[in-house]
Amino acid sequence: MNSLISRGPRQVEYGEWEEPSILPGQVMIEVAACGICGTDLHVYKGLPAGWPVPGIRGHEFAGNVIAWADDVQGFKQGDRVVAQPLVYCRHCRFCRAGQTNLCSNLYLIGGEQPGGFAERVAVPANSLYPVPENLSLRQAALIETLATSVHAFQQNLSGILRSVAVLGAGAQGIFAVQLARLAGAKLIAVSETVPHRLAVAKNLGATHAINAGHENVVEAVLALTDGDGVDLVIEAAGKAVARQQTTQLLRPGGTAIFLALGAEPSPIDFMSVVPRELHLRGTQCYTDADFALAIQLLANGEIIVDPLITKIPLEEGAAAFENLAGNPGEMIKVILEP
Repeated sequence: MNSLISRGPRQVEYGEWEEPSILPGQVMIEVAACGICGTDLHVYKGLPAGWPVPGIRGHEFAGNVIAWADDVQGFKQGDRVVAQPLVYCRHCRFCRAGQTNLCSNLYLIGGEQPGGFAERVAVPANSLYPVPENLSLRQAALIETLATSVHAFQQNLSGILRSVAVLGAGAQGIFAVQLARLAGAKLIAVSETVPHRLAVAKNLGATHAINAGHENVVEAVLALTDGDGVDLVIEAAGKAVARQQTTQLLRPGGTAIFLALGAEPSPIDFMSVVPRELHLRGTQCYTDADFALAIQLLANGEIIVDPLITKIPLEEGAAAFENLAGNPGEMIKVILEP
């Protein structure tokens, strides 16, 4: 079958890959749309991930059911489904506690196992969710990305949220802007170096857009809050400079959520953290409940995704990766379609 094959850092090619086999408990999906995740891009640039090389990446995908194992029930030909690609063991201490995103034996479809940058992919039946009728499969491919932002807010919000700063306006950052709006924040400042991304963020709920290439982000946010700082910072850029800015942007007692991956070392001034009682939180993917809520938010029209999407044929995926790594221009979320 035709696939986008990863062969190492900066090495992606379109070519033939063996057909997947349907194992017990699995369903075969004909992929309709698969998004390029920021993690995929980091690995493309050389971030160690432990994923097999060569391999098929792509964990943000939706498609149609075409076959299933003998022990699987409840599906029919043509069912529209979206994959929750985190496969957890259900037996470790974290799974038993409901923290499936922290499973000791977690693996990723599109990481350790072949994923959605292909015409077909085999997926555990219990990892599939039906796509609501009012959503296209292209829109559904963004549910996985949205679920990560949903988890960040679900795990870390408490009390009244008045002010938020979002660092980075890729897909995760723009989803964070929209979720902050839904959570009731009156001030939502977003920083980014790409003007088009700032414009989209502003159209989807940001009250203030800060061009980090031309403005001092810390000074701009503090000016908006009369020097107090914000209640919540979402670090969605994955850059050392953005991580360092978080503690300078927070009010005393505020919370920073680190949403993006990134290999750069990031010194943090703990003389700012300790006496001001700041909360620094990591967030790891999502649970099934977060994934289901993401579907609901998207189906209800509470989260908008269309302005983020650039659709590109799977056969042009190698060029899409290189463009995203170098000069994304107006691309925010690239959806590859076989």
